[in-house]
Amino acid sequence: MKHLLLIILSLLLIPSGVQALTFLGGDPLVLDTPIPDDVVASGGSVTVKAPVDSLTVAGGTVTVDAPVRGDVIAAGGTLVVNGDVGGKVLAAGGEIELNGNATNALITGGTVRIGEGGVIERDAFISAGEVTNAGSVLGNLSVSAGSFINTGTAGNVTFEEQRSPGLAIPGLFSILVAIGFLILGNLLIWGFPDLFGAVVQQIERSPVILTIVGFVAIIVSAVLLLIVAITIIGLPIALVGGLLFIVAMLLSSLFVAYALGDVIITRTKWRPGRVWVFVLGFVILQILILIPLLGAIVWIIAVSLGYGGILYALRGAYPFRGGGAA
Repeated sequence: MKHLLLIILSLLLIPSGVQALTFLGGDPLVLDTPIPDDVVASGGSVTVKAPVDSLTVAGGTVTVDAPVRGDVIAAGGTLVVNGDVGGKVLAAGGEIELNGNATNALITGGTVRIGEGGVIERDAFISAGEVTNAGSVLGNLSVSAGSFINTGTAGNVTFEEQRSPGLAIPGLFSILVAIGFLILGNLLIWGFPDLFGAVVQQIERSPVILTIVGFVAIIVSAVLLLIVAITIIGLPIALVGGLLFIVAMLLSSLFVAYALGDVIITRTKWRPGRVWVFVLGFVILQILILIPLLGAIVWIIAVSLGYGGILYALRGAYPFRGGGAA
């Protein structure tokens, strides 16, 4: 259970098998028409009342009342899945409840409950503050939580009790790595101010959309690199592309840190230089990442948002390659 986050990120690389995508947004967003497609949705309140092929969603409150043919990947404050899911459920949020059927479930959150009508046909991995299983898990049920109530059934139950929530104390290696990224961020600000600013501008302009786009783009990028590498002929391209992909992933949170610091500064009368804006955002982001459970969600959002900002900034710069004046 200590590696639950790694398991979740690994499963995110498994393609759903459907190539098309439908993007939806709104607040509130109510999907009441069937969509035979992969749906990517976001909003303060998202309600799915009609069948879809698969669902990737982020919102304050997410309710899925209709069947989903493939996977459900969700992040939000409150997540309730009442419809049957043909694939796996990957969810991160404050309060999560599963009342339908699913093949596998990988969940991290504050409070997680498998309802009386919920059936997990294979395995369920759950990391949360409070976990309740009133349903049925036909395979393995692995739980890491502060408290665990099991009134349902499971093939095999593994429970690891978490210590009381609190900030994790980083080791020397983690501190040195964080200092290294702090220095790297400042070097990027000094050496490439225009490029750095372009990415931050995109992040501040459309944070919700870029988080979803970046989240999906990470999955697509990894799958495409794997496909290219398998062809052998494209192996050199895959190696170079893989290095660029890793660099983008490592740098993504640095742009988000600056954007976070900038948002905070704009609400105060303090007017520091760019370096101190970045330092402020970087420190706050690192503290948030250290918080159990919430930290994993913050890290995923930061990487996805930063990656989406990089892609949008590159898209904006692309027309200048044809010879137009910048």
